[in-house]
Amino acid sequence: MNSSAVRLFVVVALWLGVLPAFAQDAPDPATTDQGQGQDELAPALDATPTPTADAAAVIAQWGPAPAIGSDADQAVARRWFRDQNAVRARWGVPTATRDPYLDWQAENLVRSSLGEAALPQPQGVVMPAVAMQSPQSDRAVLSQTTFWTISDDLWQSWLDSFQTGPSEYWQADHPGETWYTQDRYLRLFKLGQMPRFDRYRLVGVAGRVNTSNAAPTALLSGELADLEQIAPGSGNAYQPVAYGDNAVAVVGYDPWISADGRTRP
Repeated sequence: MNSSAVRLFVVVALWLGVLPAFAQDAPDPATTDQGQGQDELAPALDATPTPTADAAAVIAQWGPAPAIGSDADQAVARRWFRDQNAVRARWGVPTATRDPYLDWQAENLVRSSLGEAALPQPQGVVMPAVAMQSPQSDRAVLSQTTFWTISDDLWQSWLDSFQTGPSEYWQADHPGETWYTQDRYLRLFKLGQMPRFDRYRLVGVAGRVNTSNAAPTALLSGELADLEQIAPGSGNAYQPVAYGDNAVAVVGYDPWISADGRTRP
């Protein structure tokens, strides 16, 4: 055998010896394709879709948003009155009752402030005797800085979420002490730190939303986040916007506490 033939024989032998190693390391195409497909599908199989609250279900639970117009005008008055009573209840002091005659007076009060014609006295609606005997009364048109197009219940829940008590600093300085007590209420009242109409047990309320006819604005991202925390899906369900320049007229009679802080029956 000449030298050329020997070299050829060696090369072929070496090549045949390497092939098994290649065969062991080389992946099976069928196995490779199957494995890759499993890897790609794994995240999808493991992922849990985030549930989205149905808009109809949210509204069924929390109630509809009032339509802008007379419906919203009634709602802003209703919300003011509801929140007043919620705060009073926390303090344990007398809550208020709305009266249709005083509501009529309040409606004409807000109409007068806006240059609108007064409404005639509704048939069969008369001034209650307790109002005629009241030693004091008060009336005013109050500014309400914002009105959101969400349901009354959701609005009150949002208010309740941050009207639950004093600051954490006060709590740290008064461990175990109750903030909402009648005694503390009376002290704060004498200091002039309680709402103006908190004194009255009989009130009339009327409201107007968007007295300046300005365009609504979007809620802040933090406000939307607060609503979502209370009612998941509410942002999509209500698509809420905010109206400024709102007014609430209040007429109050029958004070349960005098101006100097003395309670009365």
